[in-house]
Amino acid sequence: MSIVRGLIATLPILLGGLAIVAVPANATAENGAGSPSEQSPAPQVVAPFDGVWEGKIFFDKEAFLAPTSTPAEGTDFRIEISGPVVRVFVKEAQGFQESKPGAFHIAPVETNAVIFASDSAPEAWVESWTFAVAQKDADTLIVEYSRIVENRSAAIDARERTFATRGFGEFKRAVP
Repeated sequence: MSIVRGLIATLPILLGGLAIVAVPANATAENGAGSPSEQSPAPQVVAPFDGVWEGKIFFDKEAFLAPTSTPAEGTDFRIEISGPVVRVFVKEAQGFQESKPGAFHIAPVETNAVIFASDSAPEAWVESWTFAVAQKDADTLIVEYSRIVENRSAAIDARERTFATRGFGEFKRAVP
């Protein structure tokens, strides 16, 4: 048994930082992992999140949205991850511009992660952004984006007082 544990402990090193996760073919949220005889023979490869990811978020027009920040053609984003350091960029007319420098964090668990930031301007506004991501494969992320804002300086009953945006997209790992 200790030989197996030792092999499992060194497996990520042998695979260059990649980890292998066995996922049963019949696993669901309700039934858990299934029996050993029903496990899938093809394990899922968990790739590191480190790198530069680029993609477009298409906004959900049925949600309670801010029309000025949800263009029909979507918005291009870049997310740069290096260990715990995360930088998020939004494409503007002059190129990618960093949003909320130093505010983003990442909470990864195997093939999924939540990238998030909250900040404020005293007596003006407070807002939170989240990117929930799941690895489709080693070079593709499925991304769900949300943003919620409270403009403290707006009248309590003003439409722009509190609003949210949300959207979905697919990001690719940028080739260095």
